[in-house]
Amino acid sequence: MGRASFDRVLDAFRNKGLHVQMRGNEAADAQAPGHSAKDRSVSVQSVEGQTLVHSHSDPTQDVLYELGLTMQDLFDEKKGVEYRYRDGRVVHRSPDKKFRQSGNTKGKDLYHVERIGDADPVWMVEGEKDVHALEALGRVAVCTAMGAGKAAMFDLSPLHNRKVLVVRDMDETGLKHALQVRDLLEGKSQVVILEPLVGKDAADHVAAGHGWEQFRPAVLPEPEAEPEPVNEEFERAVAFELERLEVKDEVRRRRSAIGAAELQPIYLDEVLAVPDTPNWLIPDLLERRDRLVLTGSEGSGKSYFTRQLAIAAAAGVHPFNGYQIKPLRVLAIDAENTVLQWSRNTRYLASLAGQYGVRDPGRQVLVSAGVRLDLTRQADVDQVHRLIDRHQPDMLLIGPLYKLVPQAINNDDDAAPLIVALDGFRERGVAMVMEAHAGHGKSLGGERDLRPRGSAALLGWPEFGLGLRTIDDDDSMVHVVRWRGDRDPRDWPHRLRRGVTGEMPWMPA
Repeated sequence: MGRASFDRVLDAFRNKGLHVQMRGNEAADAQAPGHSAKDRSVSVQSVEGQTLVHSHSDPTQDVLYELGLTMQDLFDEKKGVEYRYRDGRVVHRSPDKKFRQSGNTKGKDLYHVERIGDADPVWMVEGEKDVHALEALGRVAVCTAMGAGKAAMFDLSPLHNRKVLVVRDMDETGLKHALQVRDLLEGKSQVVILEPLVGKDAADHVAAGHGWEQFRPAVLPEPEAEPEPVNEEFERAVAFELERLEVKDEVRRRRSAIGAAELQPIYLDEVLAVPDTPNWLIPDLLERRDRLVLTGSEGSGKSYFTRQLAIAAAAGVHPFNGYQIKPLRVLAIDAENTVLQWSRNTRYLASLAGQYGVRDPGRQVLVSAGVRLDLTRQADVDQVHRLIDRHQPDMLLIGPLYKLVPQAINNDDDAAPLIVALDGFRERGVAMVMEAHAGHGKSLGGERDLRPRGSAALLGWPEFGLGLRTIDDDDSMVHVVRWRGDRDPRDWPHRLRRGVTGEMPWMPA
């Protein structure tokens, strides 16, 4: 045992006039500096090559300082200690806890494996000092060299067919090391993982004066559920079905591209007999099956304009003049903004519309947000068809346009499948309101061109093409600009201002 350092430490207590009470020949309890004569709050334990000191009251480093001791004084030899393995490995530990190896550094023996004999159980710890601490309690203990995580590199066979008590270090690395040892010994040994009653490791536990029987069962993470075994035949069937569905979608797409429309002409007198009665959804603004595309620069207020149009109409109030109208059912498919953004940006508008309208818009507007669509894929088009057929909306708020296709709409070929899909929605009797980004070019007057970015096919498609243009760089006011002529006269406002508290976000100016 470390008698040289043990005697040195006890002498330091006595030289300070502090009481020391021996526990056998190799352990003692001592009075802490500055405490009463009845105090015995410092535990001292001699182990092979060094002495362990643990203070139960003041920090141990402070106690050593008051005694005039350094970390070197806790080792029999001031240079530290050497841990010699049976196979020739030597681990050198300095007082400031630096390690190096010499000798047979490729050896596979456990430290003190030669002392196992017929012992059962055997204790497995993380470091050589922990081995010495348990040996001071009369236990048989071993460890691997050079710290945690290397158990697989060592010969664990001497532990087979006996009980192994693994004492983990109280950090994440220590837990992983203990679990690694347990897994390596699975089916070969009975393994129990323990943890110290105090401190970081087995040496701290012993230094604090606790016995081997006072180690407690370790708290281990819940075992992860075993993954379901892979059914290769089922996975092949799933892959086949996915491929079949993709082929089916492609067949539908090609048929829609090459199939001829079914013409059903009627005579002129039948045309003239059609009643010319507007089917208003919003009087003087939108009829059923109308198409509105709204553009503007980034941050110009397009989203507030379209949401005001939809939510006010859903509540049964005209979005700009405040008159009550018949409430609409609205389906909003927003491929850009999230549900949280909708919650933040429509809460005030929905509350205000509910006050002035005849119905709570909360149950009149159905929102799908944050999911990008590809309307060149029949599967995505069919999803929208199903929503329209199921909920029978009067208005479809959908977009922005660039989020409805997988690539930029640069030419008529890019625009064609999008327009076909949108017209398919329109044929189900809804008015359509869409946002689009304006191009970055300038008009002849030097102002930003508000026509939609991309293919010219988008210019002639809607009934109404409107753009929001700020007035003299004042973003509180906008002109409502027509970038294409209305197909029918409508009472769209010519200028808007941002509303104040108690008003809609956009008010006629």
